[in-house]
Amino acid sequence: QLSLPMYYISEQGWDEENGFKLEITTFSQGTGINEALGSGLVDVCTIGAAGINSCSVYDAVYLFSHEDSAAGQNCYVRKDSAIAKETGYLEDYPDVLGSPETIKGSTILLPMGTGNQAEVDTYLELFGLTEEDVSLVNMDTAPAYQAFVSGEGDMCMTAYPTADEFDPEQYTLAFSMNSLDFPYYDNIIVSREFFDNEANHDALVNLSVQLLRAAEAFQDDELLMDVMLEWYELNGQNVDEASIEHQTLERPFFTYEDFNSIDTTASFRNMAEFYASIGNITDEDLEKVFANMDDTIIKEALQKYETTYLQEADSN
Repeated sequence: QLSLPMYYISEQGWDEENGFKLEITTFSQGTGINEALGSGLVDVCTIGAAGINSCSVYDAVYLFSHEDSAAGQNCYVRKDSAIAKETGYLEDYPDVLGSPETIKGSTILLPMGTGNQAEVDTYLELFGLTEEDVSLVNMDTAPAYQAFVSGEGDMCMTAYPTADEFDPEQYTLAFSMNSLDFPYYDNIIVSREFFDNEANHDALVNLSVQLLRAAEAFQDDELLMDVMLEWYELNGQNVDEASIEHQTLERPFFTYEDFNSIDTTASFRNMAEFYASIGNITDEDLEKVFANMDDTIIKEALQKYETTYLQEADSN
């Protein structure tokens, strides 16, 4: 889904209308994108938390975050568990279940080294706990779900589409990124070589303007769903609307207004610090990530979008 705006821009011809041409290649995960970056095969990419490694290992540049992908990053517990019965312990987080006593000693199924682990750490910290107080079992979300419904573990982390598979009659939401106020965004990354070439500056600005334009178009739920279904099919996955409705509509793309009202860099910074805290990157790498965050392109794009599209709309 994070790559959907690129596809839409290409299909609408908004790239060639604005002086650049997108040649789209898809990857199953961020690791493949980073390898392509390192090989000089990719100039610009849409990427999740793996963008931290893009900047630390491959010296790529973070331009901005373009999509809120927190929805579906949830933790479920069984309805008859002690955690589920403990409500209201955290006054500032009324929808978060549990207490130090009920959480301590729990077994949590989750994919380690991902946003889910950072989410768990945030949850534990709110209760004065750490990973030492629980048992973390490393499993991808799909096998974790299968293990959990088979009786293993006390808490199960998930993400879309698996998040929709939990039976509400048997399982309840203990916490989510949204209930924890945990920002989790997808990102636009550009290779260092492409970024440093001044001849590409206008193309990067114009691409960013069109990403803002696509985000505005995707405020229309019907259009967004239609394009998403088409994009799935083109990528060899036949899905029906009901199966992807939640994950599609609950993960909005950032509009011009969003960039002027929220800190869209918060997620990237948080995830970089988390990676450093668990040893995925060094403190030196962390400083490199921060140094490779550059807001000049998005600032210029926001100004150009305002002049080109907002003022034009006002005049009409």
